[in-house]
Amino acid sequence: MEKYAKLVVRSNTIYTDNLFTYKVPDFLISELRIGHRVLVPFGRGNKPTEAFVFEIIDNLDENIKTKEIVDVLDENPIFRVEDLELVNWMKNRYLCTYIDCINLIYPKGYKLNNYKVVTLNESIENLSEHKFKEFLLTLNENQTKVIELIISNKGKIKVEKIKDIQNVNSLLDRMAKKQIINLYWEYKDHKNEKKICYISLTMDNDELDDYIKDNKINLGSKQKEIVKFLKNNNNIEINDLMELLNASKKSITSLYDKNLITLKLEDYYRNPDSIYKSSYKDITLNNEQQYAINKITSQMFEENKKPYMLHGITGSGKTEVYMEVIDYALKQGLDSIVLVPEIALTPQTISRFKNRFGDIVGVFHSQLSEGQKHDVYKAIKAGKIRILVGARSALFAPFNSLGVIIIDEFHETSYKSEKNPKFSAIEIAKYMSIKNDISLILGSATPPIDEYYKVKNNEYELIEIKNRANNKPLPKIKVIDMKEQLNNGNKSIFSIPLQNEIQEAIKNKSQVILFLNRRGYASFVSCRACGYVFQCENCDISLTYHKGKNIGRCHYCGYEKEIPKECPDCGSKYIKPFGVGTQKIEEELKTIFPESKILRMDKDTTSKKGSLEEILNKFKNEEADILIGTQMLSKGLDFENVTLVGILSADMMLNFPDFKSFENTFQLITQVSGRAGRSDKEGKVILQTYDTDHYAIRRAINYDYEGFYSDEIKIRKAFGYSPFNNMISVVISGENEKIVKQNSENMYNSIIYLLKNRGINDFEFILGPNPCSITKINQNYRWQILFKDDNIEINLLKGIIKYICITKRDVVFNKDVNVSIDINPNSVL
Repeated sequence: MEKYAKLVVRSNTIYTDNLFTYKVPDFLISELRIGHRVLVPFGRGNKPTEAFVFEIIDNLDENIKTKEIVDVLDENPIFRVEDLELVNWMKNRYLCTYIDCINLIYPKGYKLNNYKVVTLNESIENLSEHKFKEFLLTLNENQTKVIELIISNKGKIKVEKIKDIQNVNSLLDRMAKKQIINLYWEYKDHKNEKKICYISLTMDNDELDDYIKDNKINLGSKQKEIVKFLKNNNNIEINDLMELLNASKKSITSLYDKNLITLKLEDYYRNPDSIYKSSYKDITLNNEQQYAINKITSQMFEENKKPYMLHGITGSGKTEVYMEVIDYALKQGLDSIVLVPEIALTPQTISRFKNRFGDIVGVFHSQLSEGQKHDVYKAIKAGKIRILVGARSALFAPFNSLGVIIIDEFHETSYKSEKNPKFSAIEIAKYMSIKNDISLILGSATPPIDEYYKVKNNEYELIEIKNRANNKPLPKIKVIDMKEQLNNGNKSIFSIPLQNEIQEAIKNKSQVILFLNRRGYASFVSCRACGYVFQCENCDISLTYHKGKNIGRCHYCGYEKEIPKECPDCGSKYIKPFGVGTQKIEEELKTIFPESKILRMDKDTTSKKGSLEEILNKFKNEEADILIGTQMLSKGLDFENVTLVGILSADMMLNFPDFKSFENTFQLITQVSGRAGRSDKEGKVILQTYDTDHYAIRRAINYDYEGFYSDEIKIRKAFGYSPFNNMISVVISGENEKIVKQNSENMYNSIIYLLKNRGINDFEFILGPNPCSITKINQNYRWQILFKDDNIEINLLKGIIKYICITKRDVVFNKDVNVSIDINPNSVL
């Protein structure tokens, strides 16, 4: 009976973004399964290409000619049926290609290398020596050269090795048609695996002695030494044995040939090192924590359960709740995934999980090497890892009995991918939990507004923890009006009350965290005489001043420029940095508190591998009094000796041209404040602002999330922002501004044409095309069209955008522009 497979082929062009049908050869019919990785001839040249089996069917509807699958690349399928269902769901949800989605779940460290080879045709190979010489005389110079190269390479040569012959491809094609040579593809499948060889004796000690005697086996002195050693130390790593006994491979091979030893290859798992260490403390849970645990564990095997939103204030012990739920799941034979916002910033969390659960905890994030990623994948498949802590990509780990997904600090923007496919980890976790009855826990002290709206609409089950685990109150937030400070003659970044509180904390041997949402020395450098601002040459953005090297650096593309002493526009010497950055704060602090030890934590000081853990360890070990940092500081850090947090400019984010800026401000104030008073000492927060009356700030200083939610939701409803409408952003970018603008207009016109054909004539839901707020990044001009699903069905809108941007891309857009589609983007800058 004939069988056919529907496949997705690994290719980066949009023309191949559909299922191709291939015939299954007889020898693969019983072996081939859905999810298998296969090799197929693809395109005109029948290049062997990797493909993935999505469906297997018994017959074809129409009488079409199909090519055959060449081979299966793995013994077992690398994808499960649910993986492929997820690929289909993501493709439709995020308007991207099959391969975009497959790349997310594809195991790292697999690679397929293919190449074309040339051999002599059998008819030529079988000629007698005399006839072969006669045949050579009929060939031209290049043909003869090819034949000689094949013979000198033991009858087979790669085409790439004879590229220096002129027009080699057409030459070989002609020779193949004349049946002088055979041309075909070979492939090498590479997996980034590491194996270790273990050596042991083939039989028991007494049995071995008899075997040597009966078979009159002669052993050299080194071989005797090895046998003696193995009698006492069976199953040892071969390299260790060679090193300990100074033995050669020859001695080992000889023992193997005499059937005295066995050699066994075993998988080796490369574990990432962690510098950060913490000790496991036995903790007594409070009633709120116990209620949360009982609620989640009692419903673990119920069908159709809702996701849980764990709304716990900062320091309420959410991690303890997670660990108890995971412990319960483990005892039921279930695995768990814990997502954290940025893996580099959560060494504390990882070390707490490892202390509690040991080696069954794996870590997965983008900073691991390909080999380490591959080993984590393999260890999960083998059941050696039962709990995976990682960034958003850990969601795609191949667990066979996943029972719990936890997304910690789920308000963080890093759970939304900025690369294709622009997926939301929260949406995918929700899809997985509903599809496979997995317990999903979303934890945060400051849930996103659109997610909290789902609590109000009964889509989530809300579990609240309103008290800190140590029963201490949340730190009091004192607001300082910086306008008043200025009027009183204080031009410093630090208000007088903050300076006094820092002095007091240091005197009491406590530590201080100072937060500013901007790194570098100053926001920008300009000329006071003519107003000239130093701009990035690649982006439409001012350069941030970094004092140490006297450079301006672009924080979008990395462009750097030395700041001259004179203005390039008017020649004036009044060149001055404006605004504040973390470097400037550090400098001013050293002037005010010359005795204090200061650490700075921002992207500049943590870019080197391991530098972040080093800073955190130093601060934890109380080697510094003050830690200055950017928003990195808001993410789940727990220092027992911190009693004071200073927020230097709370309203900097309020003025961001983005509809989520109020929400981001509220979240940051709450999260950063939560770093104070986490142990026995009480905490204080000083919040400096120029806008003391804004509702985001008033609500934040009282930790009034419900009040902030009710203020914010009214504004969102009035303006039709999420959660009341979906938003789709399409950004068109390229190096030629005129072409980018023209392409944006082409897209707009195409959409209007298709909508009019469907009887839609009200286009108020389309904003643009307009230049983006940041009009140029890294030499690419950027234009944007925004869509709200206001008075239009979201699926119709998505269908039209997909048709124009993917199916008809070549008709609407130039080749050298990029088109980026983002559903409900974090930001529309």
